[in-house]
Amino acid sequence: MISRRQETPSSFEPPVRFYKFIAITFLVLTVALLGVVLFMSSKRATITITAKNSPEDVTVDLVLGEENPSHGVTAVVTSTVVTLDKSFSPTGDKEEVGTATGVVTLHNTSDAAQPLVKTTRLITPEGVLFRLTDAVTVPANGTVADVAVYADKEGSDSDIGPTELFTIPGLNEARQKEVYASSESAMTGGVRTVGVLSEKDIANAQKQLQVLLEEKGKTLLGSNATGTGVYAVSNFESNTDAVIGEEMSEFLLTGSARIVGVFYDKAAMTEWATMQLAKKAISDAEMLRSASETPTVTFGEYISSNNTASVHVFFDGIYTLNPESREIDKSMFFGKNRDEVRRYVLSLDHVSGVDVDLQPAWMQTVPHIHDHVSVIVKQVE
Repeated sequence: MISRRQETPSSFEPPVRFYKFIAITFLVLTVALLGVVLFMSSKRATITITAKNSPEDVTVDLVLGEENPSHGVTAVVTSTVVTLDKSFSPTGDKEEVGTATGVVTLHNTSDAAQPLVKTTRLITPEGVLFRLTDAVTVPANGTVADVAVYADKEGSDSDIGPTELFTIPGLNEARQKEVYASSESAMTGGVRTVGVLSEKDIANAQKQLQVLLEEKGKTLLGSNATGTGVYAVSNFESNTDAVIGEEMSEFLLTGSARIVGVFYDKAAMTEWATMQLAKKAISDAEMLRSASETPTVTFGEYISSNNTASVHVFFDGIYTLNPESREIDKSMFFGKNRDEVRRYVLSLDHVSGVDVDLQPAWMQTVPHIHDHVSVIVKQVE
């Protein structure tokens, strides 16, 4: 009997070279993938846009004083009539000796009133003598302002400036320390310039008087009103008894005028003017900022029939490129080369220049990765 042994075939064992191939292939793929990742992450673009400012302004006429204004700017229109007398000098170069005049304030620091007769003497520390035009009583512990005085002698020596102390030599030495005078304005008239009155002299005087009337009216109206005010002179009239062609040192001009004041809410006016300026914006690519804190408001016309007034509103601002604009969003530059970026950016409003920096240096286009693109906007005044 012959015995037989069954042999089981051994399992296939691949050669070592096969595993080496797989390892090398995996390594190559890994290195390649890493290279791609490094390549992609190294691609960066910085686009620096230089924006320029473009001035813009708006001028609009607005009626103020209506009860329910559609523009939302509340205002009050009021007026007052003022009168004023003022002396003026005609144009001339001929000098004439005269008597200096002016006003002083009398002081009394004692507990007893002090009567002073007409022509009472007042003398400066330099010895310049003046006299009271009228009698006056200075109350105890009080003052009397705007007391008229005149120089004791004619001539320019009496034309003096404001003086802190005039003593009264007619009082005893002790009383002189308690009762005395001072002046805040100059004494004038010691030497007068004489000229021949002309129509031009009167016209110039009327202009000056109108300014003084307006200032007086502003003070009166402003003391009883709130808000920001603008003013105008209406119904100005003047007259004088002086005769054109006569030689004189001065002439008196009497005038009257109605001063109109418009008092408005400054905050509401600024808000309204800003809205008018914003309407000039072309798109959200523009950004507006005010060049002035508040608009300039000037008087236009007084409408007496309904007690309203028109005003001219001027407000200026500056438009520039909006850094948040969709026109310069990073996605707008994806895939573009340097020239394409430059042409596109320079075609936008309010742009004066652009610089494109691509990294690495051999890069030709802007990467498509949002985080790898930087857009910087620089403002140039």
